[in-house]
Amino acid sequence: MKRYLFTFFIIEYLLGQINYNHPELNWYTFKTKHFQIHYHDETELTAREAAKVAEEIHPHIVGFYDFIPKEKTHIVLIDTDDYSNGAAYYYDNKIIIWASPLDFELRGSHRWLQNVITHEYAHIVSLQKAMKFGTRIPGAYLQLMQYEEEKRPDVLYGYPNLMISYPLPGTTVPPWLAEGIAQFMYEDADWDIWDSHRDMILRDRVINDNLLSFKEMNTFGKKGIGNESTYNSGFALSNYIANEHGSNVLSHLMEELSSPFNYSINKTIKNVIGISGNQLYDNFKNYLEAKYNSLIDPIEVLLEKGITLQNDGTTNIHPKWHPNDNSYLYLSNKANDFFGQTDLYLHNLDTGTNKMLKSSVVSPPSWHSNGEVIYYSKRAKFPNKNGSRYYDIYSYNLKNQQEIRITNDLRAFNPVYIEQDSAIAYLATYDGGQNVFLLHLKSMETEKLTDYQDRPMISFLTYESKKRCLYYDITNNHFRDIYKYNIEDKSISPILIDQTYDERNISFGDKGFMVHSQDKNGIFNLFLTNPIDSTSGYITNVTGGAFMPDISSKGKILFSLYDNGAYRISLLDKIIYIEDDFVGYQKDYSKQHSALRPPIKQYDTTDGEPYIDQFPNMYIMPKIMFDYGTIKPGLYFSSDEIINRLSLFGGASINKDNDVDLFFMFDFKRFYPTLFFETFYLTRNINDKSTYRGAYPINDNIKFRLVQFRSGMKYPIYGSSLEFSLARQWYRAFIKEQIYTNEYGILNAGAAYDYYRGWILNGSWSMDMRKRTLHKSINPTGGFSLHSSIDFEINDFIEGLDLSNSGTLLEKFQSNNLSRVQLNGTYHLEIPWIKDMAVSLGSKIGWINYNNVDSFFHFYLGGMSGIRGYPYYSIQGTKSFLIDFTLRMPIFIEEHYKLNWIIFQNSTIALITQLGDAWTDEFSMKKSFGIQWRLNGFSFYNFPTSIELEYHQPLNKFERLINDQQILYGENGRAYAKILFDF
Repeated sequence: MKRYLFTFFIIEYLLGQINYNHPELNWYTFKTKHFQIHYHDETELTAREAAKVAEEIHPHIVGFYDFIPKEKTHIVLIDTDDYSNGAAYYYDNKIIIWASPLDFELRGSHRWLQNVITHEYAHIVSLQKAMKFGTRIPGAYLQLMQYEEEKRPDVLYGYPNLMISYPLPGTTVPPWLAEGIAQFMYEDADWDIWDSHRDMILRDRVINDNLLSFKEMNTFGKKGIGNESTYNSGFALSNYIANEHGSNVLSHLMEELSSPFNYSINKTIKNVIGISGNQLYDNFKNYLEAKYNSLIDPIEVLLEKGITLQNDGTTNIHPKWHPNDNSYLYLSNKANDFFGQTDLYLHNLDTGTNKMLKSSVVSPPSWHSNGEVIYYSKRAKFPNKNGSRYYDIYSYNLKNQQEIRITNDLRAFNPVYIEQDSAIAYLATYDGGQNVFLLHLKSMETEKLTDYQDRPMISFLTYESKKRCLYYDITNNHFRDIYKYNIEDKSISPILIDQTYDERNISFGDKGFMVHSQDKNGIFNLFLTNPIDSTSGYITNVTGGAFMPDISSKGKILFSLYDNGAYRISLLDKIIYIEDDFVGYQKDYSKQHSALRPPIKQYDTTDGEPYIDQFPNMYIMPKIMFDYGTIKPGLYFSSDEIINRLSLFGGASINKDNDVDLFFMFDFKRFYPTLFFETFYLTRNINDKSTYRGAYPINDNIKFRLVQFRSGMKYPIYGSSLEFSLARQWYRAFIKEQIYTNEYGILNAGAAYDYYRGWILNGSWSMDMRKRTLHKSINPTGGFSLHSSIDFEINDFIEGLDLSNSGTLLEKFQSNNLSRVQLNGTYHLEIPWIKDMAVSLGSKIGWINYNNVDSFFHFYLGGMSGIRGYPYYSIQGTKSFLIDFTLRMPIFIEEHYKLNWIIFQNSTIALITQLGDAWTDEFSMKKSFGIQWRLNGFSFYNFPTSIELEYHQPLNKFERLINDQQILYGENGRAYAKILFDF
């Protein structure tokens, strides 16, 4: 008798991303007293400066938290993309730093490495101190599998209709605390400070009664400035705790969170400080409201923030006047969820029209003098041959609406057109250092104009044609200063420079007017200098911040105004000077920054050696699984090589019936494609009692065993994934039979045989082009995803057993060789007139070239993965076709509903219509209608949690004859449930 065996491992969350291996990099290592530094050719100077920073801050961090990592911490310096970030893998005891300095409109300017390394090392030390079970056990899992009731006599278990995998974490530190103390760093640290940007965001929230609640601070997963506000509020609250209760309390909080049974920050604060977290937050909120409301009262006497022109979205920045017309360019995220998802727009002030020109533009645009061509920078949509995405210069012609890519992998951003030289000046990054360059458009040759050896951060490049000078913002330690480069004599000189406050974003008018943004009085405002009459002064007075001015030929000023949680484009059509006494907090506010430490610019000179593979501790994650009515304890194990050239992941579990689940996956990433090897070993034991001829009891112990080996390569290509693999698998059965007779006592018999052996050669390709939104997972509203695969299979399936000459049983196999093709795709579209309401249209097509293949190899099109109104095994055939139409509506979006240790943020409800069939000879449409409810949020502050409940009603009834048994399908509706990390 044929038996179908099914098992499921919840690992898709760990294996679903497209990664590039970068085999072109040559890696090196050197050691310091407390760190191992790993770098490639393009990051050596970054690594050597990083080593000095790390050793400088090490004693302060470990002293403040009274905790020392057991081994040297790894610091990996990488520069494979134009991307800025740092990441602390505290279970690996590893920090990854992207070399490009962070230039972000929601944060002030600070020297990159001394800031980010101190931040990430504070994560390493503080979060290791907060671990409940040490670095070897990141957590555990509770898992539950439940299966459909199966009518078919030839199926061992039905297909799953309930899947749960839920974490019990080894750390439970809310993001506001983790990030807040990492920015606090340690007592008297000033590598990151409470600057005017951070103050602006918090002040703006307070005065607009929009401060994040304590629940909202406890998770990420927010649009616009929401995630940055979690950082910002956490930094402010950490400062408040240190000031009001002593800085040592921050370390005590992490120690208290290491208790194995403490999963609550509210309880932690109560145990350490003596008041609840909610009471602490209320005190903090009252303090902020009193502080900021008193500070802005004088400002509102002479408030000047211009006329708001662009209000939609949270990011409206870098306005640039048209050289001749009454129109301007600007960047905006008005059609997107995230702050940095900016597109290029053109607004005509005469007609009032707003037109989106190009998407994904990231740096200030620049006009050609003819007013018809625009230059800008963006990253290519797809990676280059090595998997890197760099900034390049593009042009856009307004007349023919044609975009031209001017450079390739030049890492060029912030282009500025220079008519006299037929050239484009731009900024570029290499090995963490930034400089000014010139691209000659006629020869397409580049010229390096500056050569800074101390690796400052440079931004906001602009050009003044009358003086033939380039101007730019520069950061050597904290804050920006403004420098100029004279194209005629190639000299460099400071224009506006001060060590205690920030001066940035200079712009020039035709009449010699000069305007820039500065925060000398505590709030960024525009400051104008008129060389004609030698007057100067503030021309804005805002409660948020004024940035990025641009002066028209008529003397009007556009700028980006931060107000009420967003950057907006604003217009000053007349200039009025405002007395200093009414601007910002106070004249001498910046003096509080007069004693900041000098920057760390030294290099470690230790010789580097070729990198040798290094593995951190193997992770062990215990799990308890409830599977087909049994308890199945086990574990997962995992380890990734330090620079991610090798990785392994596996698991094991066993129950009281000696059912064993084992799997192991290994990825080898030294080449451009990832080579992989997987193996699965599964057993199931059942007991079958019956009678022989109605008189003799029979006890059958039957064991099924599945073994599979699969190896191949994963090949990333233009943002998609191509995979080739070869698999070998065996299904084997073992039968031990006891017959109880009166005449002969107990008779024992047994047999063991393979009932399936196969080779499968597979090629597959997948692409995910869904629009990047905050709700992409729970409610995709744009784009598409595609998956295709083709299998060539050599299959031997058992027909029966024959006796050999020696009297043993031998399998008799039937060849079932075949080719299998499958195509899946889903297209998503937001309904324009209803926000966040979306339609998804999906399709699945399958074809097997051999109609007479055994039904063991058919497509099955019911259950959770198919037409959900019917059981999985009810619909089968050598051809399959399914259409899925889903209408999904939000119930709530970006809320924070707390249920014990879970915070739910989003919920949707969907109506689903499905139709299709799997068939061999005759197509017969099956239809199903269902309703789906989704919830997602976070458990234990940081662990994504997705809940999906569904009910589907079949709309057709049909019968099938299986093993001489007539089975009716379509009588009853079916329910499904999932609790996983993602949908």
